[in-house]
Amino acid sequence: MGGPARSLRVTIVAANPFQFDSRFLRTATTLAEDGHEVRILAWPATGLPAEESLAPGVRLSRLDIDRRIASALRPAPERVRDAVGAALGLTPDTVTLPPETPAGLDRLRHPLRRSLEMAASVRRVRPWVDAVVSAAPATDIFHAQSLIALPVVREAARQVGGRFVYDVADYHTEAARLARMPWLIKELVRRRERRMVDDAAGLLAVSDPVADLVAHRWQVERPAILLNCPPAWLPEQESPPVFDRIRTATGIAADRPIVLYQGGFSIDRGVEELVAASAELALRDLAAAVVFMGYGRLQGLVDRAAAATPERIFVLPAVPVEGLLPWTASADVSFVGQPPRTLNQRMNLPNKLFESLMAGVPVVVSVGNEQCRVVSHERVGVCADIDSPRAVAEALAGILRADPQERREMRRHCRVVALTKYTWEHNAGGLLDLYRGLAAD
Repeated sequence: MGGPARSLRVTIVAANPFQFDSRFLRTATTLAEDGHEVRILAWPATGLPAEESLAPGVRLSRLDIDRRIASALRPAPERVRDAVGAALGLTPDTVTLPPETPAGLDRLRHPLRRSLEMAASVRRVRPWVDAVVSAAPATDIFHAQSLIALPVVREAARQVGGRFVYDVADYHTEAARLARMPWLIKELVRRRERRMVDDAAGLLAVSDPVADLVAHRWQVERPAILLNCPPAWLPEQESPPVFDRIRTATGIAADRPIVLYQGGFSIDRGVEELVAASAELALRDLAAAVVFMGYGRLQGLVDRAAAATPERIFVLPAVPVEGLLPWTASADVSFVGQPPRTLNQRMNLPNKLFESLMAGVPVVVSVGNEQCRVVSHERVGVCADIDSPRAVAEALAGILRADPQERREMRRHCRVVALTKYTWEHNAGGLLDLYRGLAAD
């Protein structure tokens, strides 16, 4: 199929400040290169500009969206909202609940705080829709990849006479905190999501298992697969590129192996498990340096771990996606150990898996999920029981202890697999076909 029949005005609605959203950024640039006019509408964040030009044909605007949990209490006066928030242990500017397990008085307050957080999310939809429609009234296709943005793009499309695409980058009703909610609440959310999906002009999915589940549960045509792969990096170079940015930034000695975790410091991503594994004998015997590079709700946890064991754990800030791979290539092994504790985690394939392979870095992942199937099939790493710090440490150490020539061959194999199968260019066909079909309608 050639280019689109006509240029579409596409508005991507992101439920984040769009600072490290690699999947959306690649989607936007691909659509712009195919001839569409792309606008991204994101949340505001301190220190980030309200307007940016990301690429030819791709504009980014950060909308003035009130994300505070206390906004659920509007139209009550601000002093009343602040007083209620204080009674629940929240500051006036709190936008997310703390990741720590509630203890003491917070155990009693947590259900109320969580209810207020959910109410704020629901009540945010109307002003969010108004801001989206005001910023992009001449939109043909709205595009979202998160459940909380789905009602926004659906209603915005209705108001402007456009359509919307839902990219199922996560199966949200079986992910994170929502997966642990009472069955009745999850079922109500599932049914609401299902009704909204009926109006979608197109669907995408992040992996084959997600596509299969979506087609079965929602009774829709199986979505096209759009893997979280990076673009081909230095494609003319089959051997793994050599970089040393992590050692330069941290001062880690040249004879110490580096274990890297990159990405969001979130619950159920393997962060806590890697901290625990770093203390195990298998890694201590190798004097392995464990590096966390990213950002998120567990920043305090990794910072405290690094302060307690500065000889073992190092923390680096997140790196913009366009400059990430030289940092990844500086590691000896990458830990992608997302635990299979929710259905979404068992089906998902995160960015860091494919970024590691593109950088020529073997991986350790958790058993019991789609990542383990891919890693085992492609022979690019090891699966480990993530609930056992000893098993995680031994899996990492097993790769690090291998003969140097064997390690070089494994790195080269990871790189070849990535370049031949897991690039954005190889996997973006479904995205392009979907939008070319919409342009032809």
